[in-house]
Amino acid sequence: MNLERRSFLLFGGKGGNGKTTSACATALYLARERPERKIMIVSTDPAHSIGDSFGCSVGSSITPIQGLENLWALEVAAKEELDGFKEQYNQVMKIIFERGTWFDKQDVDGFFSLDPPGLDEMMAIIRIAKLLRNGEFDVIIVDTAPTGHTIKLLATPDEIGRWVSLFEMMQSKHRFLMRQWTGRYRKDDADKFLRTMQGDVKRVRRLLKSPYSTLFIPVVIPEDLPVTETEKLLTVLKKHGISTQYIIVNRVRSSQGNCPYCSGEAEDQKKWMAAIRDKFSKYELCEVPSFPYDIHGLERLSEYGDYLFDRKSESSAFRTHRTKSPFQKVLSSRKAANASSNGLKLKVSETGTSFIIFGGKGGVGKTSLAAATALHLAAEHPTKKVLIFSTDPAHSLSEIFDTPIGESVVQIAPELNLFGIEINSEKLLEEFKQDYRESVDALFRKFGGVDIVFDRQILEELVNVSPPGLDETMALAQIMEFVDEHRFDIYIFDSAATGHLLNFLGTPQAIRDWLKMTFRIQIKYQNVVDLTQVAEDLVDLSKKVRRVQRILTDAERCEFVALTIAEIMGINELHRLLKSISDLKIASSNVVVNMVRSDTDCHFCQAKREGEDELIKKLILEKQPDYQITQVPLFDDQIKGVKSLNKLGEVLYG
Repeated sequence: MNLERRSFLLFGGKGGNGKTTSACATALYLARERPERKIMIVSTDPAHSIGDSFGCSVGSSITPIQGLENLWALEVAAKEELDGFKEQYNQVMKIIFERGTWFDKQDVDGFFSLDPPGLDEMMAIIRIAKLLRNGEFDVIIVDTAPTGHTIKLLATPDEIGRWVSLFEMMQSKHRFLMRQWTGRYRKDDADKFLRTMQGDVKRVRRLLKSPYSTLFIPVVIPEDLPVTETEKLLTVLKKHGISTQYIIVNRVRSSQGNCPYCSGEAEDQKKWMAAIRDKFSKYELCEVPSFPYDIHGLERLSEYGDYLFDRKSESSAFRTHRTKSPFQKVLSSRKAANASSNGLKLKVSETGTSFIIFGGKGGVGKTSLAAATALHLAAEHPTKKVLIFSTDPAHSLSEIFDTPIGESVVQIAPELNLFGIEINSEKLLEEFKQDYRESVDALFRKFGGVDIVFDRQILEELVNVSPPGLDETMALAQIMEFVDEHRFDIYIFDSAATGHLLNFLGTPQAIRDWLKMTFRIQIKYQNVVDLTQVAEDLVDLSKKVRRVQRILTDAERCEFVALTIAEIMGINELHRLLKSISDLKIASSNVVVNMVRSDTDCHFCQAKREGEDELIKKLILEKQPDYQITQVPLFDDQIKGVKSLNKLGEVLYG
C-alpha cells in the first residue's frame, strides 16, 4: 500500500477479519517510516481492542505508545465523551430548548438526562472533529466497529446534522420573536454553539468525502460471509462518496505441504480468492498470510505490517509443513479437543417460552453456533416451534443456512419446526418515526400562528432524538408480538458484536425513560391539540419494552451464551463481556471457545494449538471457574448449510 498523500485512514470490515490488527500495524509502520509526522490511531468500536493489539493500556485519554515518539492511541469512551459534552454545552442547549418550545424546566431537565441517538458513533465523530479542528496530528487512523455499525458511523454526520437542525429550529423561533418584539436580534452563546456544531459536521463531511486525504480500507478473509459483507460495505462507501483504493485480504493460506487441514483450508480458499479477485478487480488487493501465532505486540504487528506494505514475501515460517497424519487422524483429534467438556447445556422451559442469546466479539462464530443450536433444539424438541432471528444490520442467517431468509418468517427446515427471520430494525424504527410525524402533523395542521408552527416541528423532531438502541428494541418488541400470539416456544437470538450488543441490552430502561418523558410532553400539548392516539402509541411501545426488560433478566426464561476464540484479543473481550452481562443481571453459565486447533504433526497447526492451549488454560479455565467451558474444534471446511450445521451441532452438544 502507498499511503503517502493520505491523512485520514479508516479500517473496517466484518468482525474477526483483522481490521484492528491491520489498523494498528499500519499506524506502527507509518510512525516508523515517517518519524517527523505525528500519528494517531482512534478506536470507535464500543468493544475496544487497540490496547489488546499493542499489548499495552490504552484508554479514553490520548495515550503515547511506548517505544515510539510519534505514535498515540485513543479508545473513545462514548459515555465519558457525552458527559464532557454535556458539561460544556448543557446550559446553552437548555436555554435553546426553553426559548424555542413550551417545555418547562422539568421537561427540559428530563430531556437532557437522556442520551442522544447513535451515542457511540456521534461521540466518536465529535471527538475526531475536535482532533481535526485542533490540528494536533498529521495522520489519523480509525479502527471502526464491525460492518453494520460502521455503516451507521458513516451516516452519523447526517444524523448529527438533523440533531443540530432541531436546535437551530428552536433558536430560529427565538430570533423571530426577538425581532418581532424589539426590532433587532443580537447573537449570543446559543448561536456560537450552533455555529461550532454546524462547523464540526461540515468538517467531518468534507473530510470523509475528500479523495485527496481520506481512504477507507476494507479488510476481508477468503470466506463466503466476509466477501458478501465486503460487497455491501463497498456499496455504502460508494453511496457516501468515500474513496477506496485498497482491500486487505487477510489469512491467506499456502497450498504447499500435505497437512489435511492446511491443504483443505487452502483448497477451500481458492474459490473465494478467485471471487475476491473478480468482484473487487477495480481495487488493489494486499494479501497477508495466515500466521501460526497471535498478532499482538509491536514485534508481531511490525511483521504483519511488512506484508501490508510489500516489505516481505511469504517466508518458510508460514509454509505448511509436512505431516505424517492421515486425514482420519486429524478428524479424530479434533473430536478429542472437545473431550475436556461435556458439551453445551442449555435450559429449555417445559411450559413457557425460552430465549437464548449468543454474543461475543465479531468473527468468533456467533451466527454459526446460533444456527447449529437452532437446528439441534428443533430436533431435540420436535413438539416445540423454534425461531432464530437476527437484528444485526449486517445479517448473516441467509448465508449460514444457505437459504433465503428475509423480513418475514420463513420455515428453514421443512422436516423440523425451525423458522427464521432477519428483522430490519432500522426499517421498523423509520416506520415508527414516520407514523409518529404524520400523526403529529395531521393533528397540528388545522392550527395557525408561528408558535404553533415551530412547536409542531419541534414535537415532530423529538422522535429523531430517541436513545440509541431503540431500533433493536423495536425489533424485540416485534418478537413480543410473536410471544403474545404463542407462535414459537424457543427463540434463538443471533446478536450484533459485543460493544453494540451491550449497548442494546442496557438500553430498555433508558428507552422507557425517554418514552415517559416524551409522553409527559405530549400530555402538556393536549391543551393545544388532541394527541391521544400519538400518546397511546408511545404507551403501547413502553409496555413492550418493559416486557423485553423482564424477559432478559428472567433466569428461568433467558440465557446468554458467551463466545470467544483462543486469541488474546478475543479472550480479553470475553472477560469484559461476562462482567457486563453479570452487571445487567442476565443469566449466563456457558462459555464456548470456538475454532480450536487439533493436534497434528503439522508444525503450523502445532504452533497454533500450543498457543491456544496456553491461553485457554491460563486465561479462561483458571479465570472463569464458575462457567461451563465448551471447546469446539476448527472444522476443515466452511460451515454453511444444514448438513454442516448439523455436524457442528453434534460436536457442540456432545
